[in-house]
Amino acid sequence: MKKTVLLLVFITFTIFASAQVEEFEENPGGGGFGSIMMSFRTLDGKLAIYTGGGGGFVVKDIRIGVFFTGLTNSFSQNDTSNVSYKLGCSYGGLWVGYPIFKSKPLHGIAEMKFSIGNTRLINTNWVQIENGMFWGFTPSLGLEYSISEVFRVAAGFEYHYSLFTEPPKYYSQSSFCSPGVFISLKLGTF
Repeated sequence: MKKTVLLLVFITFTIFASAQVEEFEENPGGGGFGSIMMSFRTLDGKLAIYTGGGGGFVVKDIRIGVFFTGLTNSFSQNDTSNVSYKLGCSYGGLWVGYPIFKSKPLHGIAEMKFSIGNTRLINTNWVQIENGMFWGFTPSLGLEYSISEVFRVAAGFEYHYSLFTEPPKYYSQSSFCSPGVFISLKLGTF
């Protein structure tokens, strides 16, 4: 009899305790993603191509992550003694985004990237000269298409703004500030 009463009390407490636990949601609005990105802008009046990648977390539809990108095509300037300097530029930082009407396969995306980076000059003797550190931000608006539950493609317009601590050599600060277009491939759970 004692065993039966103890068993009934145990079952009763178990039922009450399990009734207090909320049901598990399969996707509570979180996830994570990784991305490959390309950006096409102008630098000193010529086409500049930046490639890179990034990734982060999705918290209640807000995407928070980090990114890194660099200049991939060649830019060079000559000094007064006719020595050629090739330009290198890379930057990275915080990446925040928000999908607009994400329930539709084709939906809008608003993103903002806050960055820190530097430019370098490499002469014909492979000597690297630090050309300037800069802070920047890049607001962007675009369209994102959900190819599957885990794969998305985005494209849109952006404007990259750079603020240098000291003016770079052979280039102006405004050379690194320009509008452009971007393409990104994202893989993850959204």
